[in-house]
Amino acid sequence: MTPKATIVIPCRHEEDNVGPLIARLSAVLHDASPDDASLDGASLDGASLDGASPCGVELLFVDDSDNEHTVDAIAVAAARLERDDLRVRVFHRTGGQRTGGLAGAVVDGFRRARAPKVLVMDADLQHPPELVPAMLAALDDHDLVMASRYREGGSSGGLDGRLRRLVSTGSTILARVAFPFALRGVTDPMTGFFAVRLDRMDTEKLRSRGFKILLEILARFPRLRRTELPLRFAERVAGASKGDLRQGLLYLRQLPWLRLVTWFGTPAARWGALLGTVAAAAAALAVSPLSGAAVLALLVTAVALYNTVVGALEVRWRLYGWRTPEAVEQMRWPAAVPDEAKERFTIIVPALNEEFVIAGTLRHLLQQDHDDYEILVSLCEGDDATLAEVRRVQALDDPHGRVRTVVRAYTRSNKPRQLNAALAVATGTVIGVVDAEDDVAPQLLTRVNTLLGRTDADVVQGGVQLMTLGTRVRDWFKVHNVMEYFFWFTSRMFYQVRTGFVPLGGNTVFIRRRLLEQAGGWPDNLTEDCALGVLLCTRYDARVVAAYEPELATREEVPQTIGDRRAGSLFWQRVRWNQGFLSILLEGRWATLPTLRQRVLAGYILATPFLQAFSALLLPLSIATILWLKVPVGVAMLMYAPFVPILITLATQIVGLREFAHAYRQKVLWRHYLFLLVGSPVYQWVLMGAAFWAVWQHVDGNTTWHKTAHGGHHRPLALEGAVA
Repeated sequence: MTPKATIVIPCRHEEDNVGPLIARLSAVLHDASPDDASLDGASLDGASLDGASPCGVELLFVDDSDNEHTVDAIAVAAARLERDDLRVRVFHRTGGQRTGGLAGAVVDGFRRARAPKVLVMDADLQHPPELVPAMLAALDDHDLVMASRYREGGSSGGLDGRLRRLVSTGSTILARVAFPFALRGVTDPMTGFFAVRLDRMDTEKLRSRGFKILLEILARFPRLRRTELPLRFAERVAGASKGDLRQGLLYLRQLPWLRLVTWFGTPAARWGALLGTVAAAAAALAVSPLSGAAVLALLVTAVALYNTVVGALEVRWRLYGWRTPEAVEQMRWPAAVPDEAKERFTIIVPALNEEFVIAGTLRHLLQQDHDDYEILVSLCEGDDATLAEVRRVQALDDPHGRVRTVVRAYTRSNKPRQLNAALAVATGTVIGVVDAEDDVAPQLLTRVNTLLGRTDADVVQGGVQLMTLGTRVRDWFKVHNVMEYFFWFTSRMFYQVRTGFVPLGGNTVFIRRRLLEQAGGWPDNLTEDCALGVLLCTRYDARVVAAYEPELATREEVPQTIGDRRAGSLFWQRVRWNQGFLSILLEGRWATLPTLRQRVLAGYILATPFLQAFSALLLPLSIATILWLKVPVGVAMLMYAPFVPILITLATQIVGLREFAHAYRQKVLWRHYLFLLVGSPVYQWVLMGAAFWAVWQHVDGNTTWHKTAHGGHHRPLALEGAVA
């Protein structure tokens, strides 16, 4: 049973205050349900997210202290509680977890809260605990309840000194100037004492740094039903205030940023900004003092340079893993060692309408030679056909009872929600993800276990390979898709690992459960794998390692068509991926990476689909310029530069296809080479169309999940009951 409410208490060096705070909260919180199961007092879980707790209220301390003194004080106070309806939890943020200051701590608390009702208060006792019951009760009729110092009956007497009162008043005035409509009727937008219903807002949108998290909630979610209660702001009992000049500067930086993102928060506003930018560029060209020929020459030069850079970077990443025999050898999985320590694995298989492939996937997984693992198949209520196939495998092929099902009802199902539902009941120390149509090598878990032990890594990314080349003319695009995966997992992935930024692939990813729970599971994003990789690299400084061997690569099928969603569509798959990349790019979390090189690489990787789409759009302009336009000799020579990396890329495609055929023992026909050469520009235009459509959908606010259908075309028919 989940708690009725979560009280999030961000703190830093408050060891003298947390004990009295817990005691006073215990004295005023009497609204425990008689149906609640008993709980062995209060507990500290060190940021773990084990099963839901049967309690009336939970206190969640998010501690940013540089030592363990505050955590120890909380443990002592929690041990003194003699009631079974109040639970105390602590998340002690360290290192890369400690981002965003007080606001970041509150957002981390939101992500770990187990109740839809959440109250935020300080740990310094300036927020009186006696007001908490009234604020939680007010959430029954409102979405946001704020404790205001400036409401009739309230007082700001606890502010330390005239300067702090002046700063508080000035901050409020600036906020009202920036958000005159969003703050209508709000007397104290700077208060840190408030309660909110998390099911009424999307916490993934919160990006505050500093300490004014309520201001962002008010600005981003102006339609919340809100009310205020008077607050008599008390004096600090012990310790020192955390408000300083740095926090003030963060606030001044936050205001204009928050104003911009809320201005462009609607599709109409985003379209207006886009059209306005285009109009401004056109007007600037119209009034430019340069001649038309000069402007055209500059444009042609810019196009040539752009296409050359994009093409050269693609060649660089394609050849990175092949640069020396030693580099190829370093990519291999380490050999298993007898008597090594063994992790327990939980393999999550999210599935929806996968009755044609799920049985073969589970049979492959049940052949693992690792002896300690479980398989959680995460399903949606109503998907009876897939569930029936899973039940059949459990009855016929699972003598050890490794396969379990997690069936949930979703208002709007998607992969990250199904993954998080399974995470909540997982028992493994390492969590792996396998898609519903995957063929996984029997030795994979053993080799992952060895790699984790040797490197002490947080995340392992294994190889994935599409297998269906196709034989018909209408299958021309499949060989291109196969080669994309081949070069990504044999080369580009290792370049990203070396630089410290890895947008994870969707499956054959293994993550330590402790870290995954700290991160709050998979982000609710159209590309949850990439979003999780960005989150782990930026906020948690996760160490990611990768390994690749053809024998251990997970095998998948290429979408069966370009545009038919029911049969499996390459175009709509890429629309979803690209829209996810775009949302992650615009969120900007990647910009917090520690080095400039990492930030540049991360930004480029997330923007790659759109940069390459723009390059494909401009390439015909380059060809037309070469053929018909008279420009200076230097510009004319530059126009040929983009075709050098294009030719190199085509050559690597031919070589790569031969390598793929040898490594995976696949029969390659002469027509596959022809499809590579002739179909390359058409394939790029398909990807370009998907990138532009993803931008259109994002601007329009459309987050439809375009699921890719599977038919098991990459595996022998004997593994399936029936193939679509």
